[in-house]
Amino acid sequence: MSASSSPASTRAKLPGSPRPFDASWKSSSPDTNKPSLRHAAARAEHYTEWLVLLLLLAASLPPVLIRRGSLTIVPNLNLLDGSWALDTCYKAATGVWFGRDVAFTYGPLYQRLSSAPSLWIGVSTGTILATSSMLPMLVSVLAIFVSVRLLLPKVQPWKRAVFLAGVCWSPPGIRLALCLLAFVIFLRLADAVASRAVGVALSALAAAILCLACFLVSTDAGLYAVAALLLCLAATAIVKWKTPGAVSSLCAFLLATGVCLAILAVATNAVMSSPLNFSYWKSSLTLATGYRWFEPKPMTEASTRRVLGALALGIAVFGIAWWRREPDGDHWTQRPVFLLSGFCLALLMMQSGLVRSDVIHVVIGIYPTVFLSGAILMGAVTNVRWMSAILLGVFVATIPVITPPYAESFPSSALKGAREILRPNLTCPQGKQEFDHACFSSADAQLFTAVSHYVDQHTSPGDPIVVFPYQNAFGVMARRTVAGGVLQNYLVNGDYLTELDLAGLRKADPPLGLYLPEAGQGVGVNSREGIHSYAMDGVPSFTRSPEVWFYLLRHDRSESGPTPGVLGLARDATRDQRLAFTEEKIAEAPGTVRITKRQTWVDLGQIHWPAAGADFLKFRFRVDYAPWWKLRKPSSLAMVMSFADRSWQLAYFVAEPNHDSEVWVYPGDPKQEGGYFSSGDSRWPAGSPPIRVKLLITPLDWISVSPESVSVEEVDAVRVSLNLK
Repeated sequence: MSASSSPASTRAKLPGSPRPFDASWKSSSPDTNKPSLRHAAARAEHYTEWLVLLLLLAASLPPVLIRRGSLTIVPNLNLLDGSWALDTCYKAATGVWFGRDVAFTYGPLYQRLSSAPSLWIGVSTGTILATSSMLPMLVSVLAIFVSVRLLLPKVQPWKRAVFLAGVCWSPPGIRLALCLLAFVIFLRLADAVASRAVGVALSALAAAILCLACFLVSTDAGLYAVAALLLCLAATAIVKWKTPGAVSSLCAFLLATGVCLAILAVATNAVMSSPLNFSYWKSSLTLATGYRWFEPKPMTEASTRRVLGALALGIAVFGIAWWRREPDGDHWTQRPVFLLSGFCLALLMMQSGLVRSDVIHVVIGIYPTVFLSGAILMGAVTNVRWMSAILLGVFVATIPVITPPYAESFPSSALKGAREILRPNLTCPQGKQEFDHACFSSADAQLFTAVSHYVDQHTSPGDPIVVFPYQNAFGVMARRTVAGGVLQNYLVNGDYLTELDLAGLRKADPPLGLYLPEAGQGVGVNSREGIHSYAMDGVPSFTRSPEVWFYLLRHDRSESGPTPGVLGLARDATRDQRLAFTEEKIAEAPGTVRITKRQTWVDLGQIHWPAAGADFLKFRFRVDYAPWWKLRKPSSLAMVMSFADRSWQLAYFVAEPNHDSEVWVYPGDPKQEGGYFSSGDSRWPAGSPPIRVKLLITPLDWISVSPESVSVEEVDAVRVSLNLK
């Protein structure tokens, strides 16, 4: 058929049709509009991921940055986690820095990011609570965005946008985001070094700077970053071992990175104190490595399902991707190096959820597995539309797995922030009361007001205070620095951290203290009933950090407190000289006992309590585990005491594995422990004497390791007396 007789030509010659050269016909023709529509759609698709990024960044900005007079509404302030968040920023405002002046699980870079917004606006409880997560969240979102761009460069932008929105539906913390970014960068650096596409020196410097940044955010982030580097280098060496010069280049890169990191560490020391002062690294590593034994938490059935589901997802996705791998393909998620190193890193980072297995830590632990598995699904090469839809659906179905039940999604956060900007909270809603630029429940606001006034009346503005066990928020609210070498006392475990914390107390010599007695087992915080403290994980703070408690006992006496449940402590320079400790053996120690069952009882036998009475029970204890406890977590340790009045008490305790420990237990109501700070021992608490004591060793959950043996030595009762002269 000729061109003149084509259907198009025939249609063009119909009566009433416009001529081909008619400009108005050209502009209105559907055929000519299609390219422009496709071009517009392509441009819109190209910018979708940037639009998602902007929305995520906007959702991270607190309204108080724009509306300075807006009040922060606090549904319920957790005095455990809320205290460290508040004190992190307040210490920065007063020139007290993590690593140099005080030890904590986070580092000085995190403290700088967390505190900067409140320093710009003005330090208050409300501004800190509203802004402390802003910069860490912004860094997290940007790190995830860059990771997605580097990991999925060949994927359509709209897919990257969907992936970014999914993994940031409830954005991860800065530690996770930086570790994943470090992994992706190390993956590319290792490939470039093995291919000799880049110089070793500059690549090593970049890797060392990234590792240092992770260490300065938190030690566990730094350790995971170093693990990511080693895994990427090992996987690249395995895949490219036949490539001439690849292995030697990778070895040179590793050596150069180690040298650069060492130099940067010394430079960091020089900025903090002196070049050869490695106290930051020692305290941080001690906290990171001790976390497994002094803060384990059992895993619930719901969390178990999360972990096993994420593990099954990772095995399935990585396994199928390995079957369809492309050694030199354009898609990074299908390369063997990524699959080997990524799967191993995801398993390693799952440790965070296996040790302290509450829902938030479980989500943190499984996030890398879901993130990397999702990247494989989104980066899969397929020309079949229904297969792409299935892969997208599988990824979307995994989003609830990495979203804590109580977490606020970024769309909700963005809408809430927009409403507050348009209608700022200038007054507290009904049922709330304002205190320090925040709205609390009436009971909490009255508590904070009373404690702040009490501290103001008993100290000068520049005086430090001491708080036991962990409510540092009271110091922030009263604008006082909380003394101690470790940020919160529940972290004080082991010889090194104990001495570090006591050194901080001796240096500050605070004239005033706040002591908050804990409730008994199973009793939570209730401000209305004067209960403001609880035993973390069931372990009393006295048993967890006895040296700190006795330091306060030796140097402080009680005074009338600001409110029920808060005891005031005043410095007493003569008290240490007037205290006397008398120890008496009360039972035959069983020595070493082999553990053959998952749940084991160790009977200490009949207790011969001193006729004159005693105050505390002390014993030497050692629990020995096989080496693999460091990949799981230890068992639960508890003492069960029976008393003469036929009552009984369960007291949990922690002990460093494969290390001799001294365990202290108070055989009475923990709320009465504050009575020992009174000015005379005649007013010290007295209870029914224990007549029998047993130890219970039982697994926390299915991950726990049973010990091989336990040793109990020197079971003593300790009486404390105070000379009034």
